[in-house]
Amino acid sequence: MKSYLKMGLVLMAFLVMFVAVGCSGSSEGTTSSGADSDASSGSREVVKIIVPYGVGGTADAIGRKYAQIAGELYPNYSFVVEQKTGGDGFVGAAYFESIDVNAKELLLFGYGNAYRHEFGNRYGTEQVPFDMENLKPLAAVDDRTWILYGNPGDTLEEVFDKARAGDLRMSGGNPLSDPHLALGSLVAVEDGSVTVVGYDGGAAQKLGLINGEVDVFIGTTQAAMGEVEAGDLVPMLAFSEDSFDGLVGPDGPISVPGLVNDRHPDLGSDTDYSGSILPAGGFLTARTGTEQAWEDKVIEISKAVWATSEFRDWKEEIGLNHFEIYGDDAQAHLDDAVERAINAFELLK
Repeated sequence: MKSYLKMGLVLMAFLVMFVAVGCSGSSEGTTSSGADSDASSGSREVVKIIVPYGVGGTADAIGRKYAQIAGELYPNYSFVVEQKTGGDGFVGAAYFESIDVNAKELLLFGYGNAYRHEFGNRYGTEQVPFDMENLKPLAAVDDRTWILYGNPGDTLEEVFDKARAGDLRMSGGNPLSDPHLALGSLVAVEDGSVTVVGYDGGAAQKLGLINGEVDVFIGTTQAAMGEVEAGDLVPMLAFSEDSFDGLVGPDGPISVPGLVNDRHPDLGSDTDYSGSILPAGGFLTARTGTEQAWEDKVIEISKAVWATSEFRDWKEEIGLNHFEIYGDDAQAHLDDAVERAINAFELLK
């Protein structure tokens, strides 16, 4: 049975990470290896992990935890987390494309940016400032399950009714983000639609639901652990084949229904909702053309990080999935995910 960590412990874990790692801005990195500064500035080779999202979010926390453990396992490297924010991830990707192919830098590249890259190039939905051909995913480090959150007393049937009437509002970032693709394609199957109300960051998106400014919020399993446990928000649906069992409410553990097996009772028994299940999370990515020896080393380090109980247990505690894939298999998986996203996008048109 999964262990259920109290939100206070999760926040404490994050606090410990920030004390050890520090904070970084858009132009400065922070050493995340836990080694002393003399070692960091001496014989240790600096490896930057570029996180294209703000400090304190799920991607940032993953980057910092990875950097900490990798630095402990490979003390000849000093792993540094650096934020390059803007454009809901596009600024970081554009920066990374501009660096030397053999620079010791890695990008935490998300599925959502890959989806939007394809939509922009194929459908002209937005300007895309980078070319994915210049990015090479090496190791999956972030795999998440999107959860549809509502206020206490809300039902999925009411969500569908609002969608069919054209009145459903969800908080989000970019209108073509993967949470919108997931919910938008789902309600499209039910002859409905959803409007994205823009907020800057997941915390603001969640607050939009709490304050009654929107009807639903889609976030990670970690994003609303405290609110779910306090009974302030209700997890209504997991965008996965199976139910998700990692959340705790006021009365104990909650099993959040999925879209295929253990599906929500308000979902049609004969309807196929699997097209709304899109891979979410991201990869440590190198520049295409980097030396094979460096690619191999990154994969080696990533496998070693995943092999630690510290990394696996931490991921489980904040509700993220254990999913490993590397090298050419990672590229093939990302390519398949993009095709699934295109199919979901077609339902929105």
